[in-house]
Amino acid sequence: MVYEKKIEVQYAETGVEGRLKPVMIFNYLQDVASDHATVMGISALDMLAKNLAWVIIRYHVTIFRYPAWKDHLLLRTWRCPFKNLYELRTYEIRDKTGDLMVSAKSSWVLTSLSSKKPVRLNKNLPPELIAGRQKPIDNDLADLPPLTRKETTRFFSAGMHDLDFNRHVNNAVYVVWAIESLPVNILSSHLLKEISVIYTGESLLGDRISGNIQRIEANPGKVFLHSLIREPSQKEITRLRTVWEPI
Repeated sequence: MVYEKKIEVQYAETGVEGRLKPVMIFNYLQDVASDHATVMGISALDMLAKNLAWVIIRYHVTIFRYPAWKDHLLLRTWRCPFKNLYELRTYEIRDKTGDLMVSAKSSWVLTSLSSKKPVRLNKNLPPELIAGRQKPIDNDLADLPPLTRKETTRFFSAGMHDLDFNRHVNNAVYVVWAIESLPVNILSSHLLKEISVIYTGESLLGDRISGNIQRIEANPGKVFLHSLIREPSQKEITRLRTVWEPI
């Protein structure tokens, strides 16, 4: 039930001082989950043939140590259905000695492309993926509070390169927008150590997005709430919480 994949960190995936860019962690998680889903016959392409699509709802990622250029990594993931509606998935990124570098968890729903509404997993997935011996996963992905004030706002535009398989902005792009909304002095002197994401809406090509932040804690690290808003409707499409530590 556990899917594994070995990779090597490429130069183009790294940023300052050769550390893996945070967005690449999300890309790795997407890739290994997609590979696992393909093996099980429930990939995005498999679901498209049934007029269905996987939609991510939540993420929580903890970074214990950043991978660097040329590091050899082991990606591990497993999934478990929850209450016949949510698909929970856990991830690990380990170094070549087996030490845990990143841990993560996500939740997904399977939706109808026609109605845009979630569908029951037991009616659309193979029976062995519902009633089989699944490695259990706790559904402890917490809610996030709304912003009570906006301290910083930065605007972004959804481009063609931001779109995914279903012509929506890819979930990793929202993380980039949220991070880039922070002041330069934070980004240049701190490392992201923890991030929680709740996806509440979608963004399409040409959308104008405002990235808003609110600092909620000073010590020992810096903690921020983020809200991504689609203009001009003022519809919140993503809510995040990030935790930063000094380099």
